[in-house]
Amino acid sequence: MNQIPMQYFNLAEENYSKYGLSVIQLIQIGKFYELWHEPDTPSRQQAYSQAELLVESFMRSKPLEVMPSIEQVASLLDMKIIRRSLLQMGFPTYSLTTHLSTLLNKGWTVIVIDELVTGKSGPKQRAVSQVYSPSCNLEDCSELPYVLSIYFSQNDLLGITLFSAMNGHSIMFPVSWMDRDKVVRLLINYRIREIVIWANLDGDSEILINKIYNLLIGWNLFPSEPNVKIEVMGEAPINFPC
Repeated sequence: MNQIPMQYFNLAEENYSKYGLSVIQLIQIGKFYELWHEPDTPSRQQAYSQAELLVESFMRSKPLEVMPSIEQVASLLDMKIIRRSLLQMGFPTYSLTTHLSTLLNKGWTVIVIDELVTGKSGPKQRAVSQVYSPSCNLEDCSELPYVLSIYFSQNDLLGITLFSAMNGHSIMFPVSWMDRDKVVRLLINYRIREIVIWANLDGDSEILINKIYNLLIGWNLFPSEPNVKIEVMGEAPINFPC
């Protein structure tokens, strides 16, 4: 693999750890932005029906098929994928703003890697220049988008923060697990586009994850249809000693 794809996929690893798996990474190649995907690479995502997510992990059936992000984007933007050693698709740099709203409205975080103007000869240098997220969509100002942050403490106390990056408005308050249903009355007044969850995983992570799923469903932040497909981060492989 040559230098540019290597840089692209190394940055992708960093961005997955920062922003999660709902990330589209666009790299500038001349007058185009391109999206790349390595074929036959195992997916970092798994998909289950909502009903499957609410049972113990050992009781779940085989994960559903997950379409690679490049295929999802190509379908969304009605574009073709070029199939070579890498799967590639792209569009002219001037049309980025045209496609941003479509991608952000579907919940994607868009990372843009631009060519740097250095005035030096040799290979072009590139770096991340912009990060666009659903809660910071300047093209859609019909309602203020908010980020919801939920902190799970060890004493069944939830720390709730609502924050809008558009105008800096924020609300912070604690709520007990027993009173969690009262929060719904507040949340219905806000357009929540992103959710960040902080939790201490020292205890039983399976119980905590099920609590998170049930909480989001109870707050109408999770699809209500039990058979809807939900994509989650795949479990890391276990390394057994030799």
